[in-house]
Amino acid sequence: MEKQYNNYDYQLTSDSSFLSQRFGNTPELVAMFEDLMQEIHNKKNKKIIDKLNSLILKYPNSPQLKNFLSVAFYVSGNYAKSVEVNNWILTEHPDYLFAILNKANEYINNDEPERVPEILGDAMELKALYPDRDLFHIGEFTGFYKTVIRYYISVNNIELAENRYEILKELAPDHQDTEMAFSFIFEYLNKKGAERWEEENKKRISPANLKPLPVTKKHKEPQFNHSEISDLYKYGFHIPRNIFTDILELPRQTLIQDLENILIDAVDRYDYFLENGWDEETSSFALHAIFLLKELNAEDSLQNIYSFLEYDREFLDFFIGDHITTTLWQCFYTLGFNQTDLLKQFLLKSGVDTYVKTSISEAICQMVLYNPEKKEEVLAVYTDVYNVFLNSNIEDNLIDTDFLGLSIGDTIDCDLKELLPIIQQLYEKGYVALGINGDYEAVAREFNRLIKRDYKKDLFNIFEIYDDVITSWAGYKEDYNDTQSYKPLIPQQAVSNKIGRNEPCPCGSGKKYKKCCMDKD
Repeated sequence: MEKQYNNYDYQLTSDSSFLSQRFGNTPELVAMFEDLMQEIHNKKNKKIIDKLNSLILKYPNSPQLKNFLSVAFYVSGNYAKSVEVNNWILTEHPDYLFAILNKANEYINNDEPERVPEILGDAMELKALYPDRDLFHIGEFTGFYKTVIRYYISVNNIELAENRYEILKELAPDHQDTEMAFSFIFEYLNKKGAERWEEENKKRISPANLKPLPVTKKHKEPQFNHSEISDLYKYGFHIPRNIFTDILELPRQTLIQDLENILIDAVDRYDYFLENGWDEETSSFALHAIFLLKELNAEDSLQNIYSFLEYDREFLDFFIGDHITTTLWQCFYTLGFNQTDLLKQFLLKSGVDTYVKTSISEAICQMVLYNPEKKEEVLAVYTDVYNVFLNSNIEDNLIDTDFLGLSIGDTIDCDLKELLPIIQQLYEKGYVALGINGDYEAVAREFNRLIKRDYKKDLFNIFEIYDDVITSWAGYKEDYNDTQSYKPLIPQQAVSNKIGRNEPCPCGSGKKYKKCCMDKD
């Protein structure tokens, strides 16, 4: 025998002669099998049916030949005749596994999965079906498990389907049956995911953005106190370090004024920039300004930054992009550390984008993880915010089911289990998206999990933020080298490939990455 496996109490062989010996096929007949396999899958071969019938008359005890005939009818489109032949095989060779599997698949195809245990057995195990056998061909094992997986999927038991797939993958990772079994599971999960998303979407409550952009025809850059500020309009995230160091040495008061004016300029000239099209090197100036204000610890600028972030998703996508879910929280962490009441006011403002608020919640969560002494302060913030949401109506334009789901994930990470009673009430009112952390019972289990993970994220200065982006984000890292000599970047909107488990999934589903695409990578 070529190879034998001993695992999961199965003895398997890949010896190509094993099945032929088992069914008493002569060497002459075995020599024909390879050519016959090709012929039965050729739809243009009109003579294969007669050829197989002749061979069956000559070798009446070979179930493989009759199985070839069943397959040939199936390939030709004569499904009724294929089923008839398979039933004939079961009559003459009732222990022939592949005919049994064909019958099981027939039941599944006919939406009669409840009949599958009649033929495969309640245990759904190959050894239980053949208790007198110790050794199986690898093709028998994979064919059986593939059909069992398909059965479990047909009765919506994805847990057992995935369990059997793990065994199949371990014992036959490269077998075509394993690949097909994976396709069954993948298709099922996609279908169920789409159904869940459609159902959740019906229940989703999102605030409408009501802050209008000013209508202006401005196209000239404003007059700044410092000429160095104009350099921020010329570079993307490959901006030379010396530009930042030179800017940070400018007089603080007038510098902050210039950086705040950049944010005003982005709003005033939005139509102008939009008309010219997004370009990484010329459209990153607002982000530069926000990160510079963070570096300056310009706490008084927090209100101006938030005012800039109050516009609609299209505006935010243009100027902020993926930074809204990856780096923006660091600005709120630094500038809001000593003014959590102001952060709370932002969270309670109506009509604001989900992910702007989520970045604030993430910053507050990180404050607790880095500074446990702030737990009571942060707990009070979430308590007040959740109470306001709990007592709000849809007409208030505040309820945001995705934000509440994502922020509850943050409270789990910083272990604010004191919030469970009010979180339960939010769930009862239907104000929390179920696709992010699951239902209330799932949230309660997470809070009570004995083993806690450390969800601290790296806190970076401005140079570390930019280095992290250009070395780890798709569209940047291929243009980076160890000498840190910045090269012009081909215009392309950055999309992060460094996604935290609690960040919104970049596929656009609105779910947390850990609940969406993380397991598909």
